[in-house]
Amino acid sequence: MVKTLSSMLLVISLIAVAGCAREIPQNIISNVDTAITFSMLIKDPSGYKGKTVMTGGEVISSVNESSGTTSLEIMELPLESDYKPEKGDRSSGRFIAVYRGYLETHIFRPGRFVTVVGVVEAPQKGTIGSMPYVFPVIDTTYIKLWPIVHRSNLPAYSIGLGFDYGPDLFPPWGYYPYGPFWY
Repeated sequence: MVKTLSSMLLVISLIAVAGCAREIPQNIISNVDTAITFSMLIKDPSGYKGKTVMTGGEVISSVNESSGTTSLEIMELPLESDYKPEKGDRSSGRFIAVYRGYLETHIFRPGRFVTVVGVVEAPQKGTIGSMPYVFPVIDTTYIKLWPIVHRSNLPAYSIGLGFDYGPDLFPPWGYYPYGPFWY
């Protein structure tokens, strides 16, 4: 009985640890110069040319170029511990991520969240609206497109070991605004 219980706890622990695993491979992360923050990069984009950085944010626009590359204009957002961009209104600016190849612009559309690893290139002059702007440019070696998560303003309720029951998890047969409702 004790052996079965300890085996079951081990399996649950392994599942919990696997659920916390980062989605960006360690060999990609190991190439990043973690001393360079986006705030540093935005202040002096030319000063970090040739350095490998990781940043992320929300796609503002995406364009497939005739040269065979895809350019993404991204509003930088701070990265969480799993390297996913944090939703919110804290941004240090925008940057251009250049991907050497084709990315479907309907998938990499405005509003999607990405994390980018790449080499800093020469900055590019442009505009945001009619305001002149100098964009840091990152020649992308890795890009992670994060899945869309639909959230509700209704609270979720935890009822045990890792199982949440809330508005995102209601069964398809219906719900009541203040909790579950079965017919």
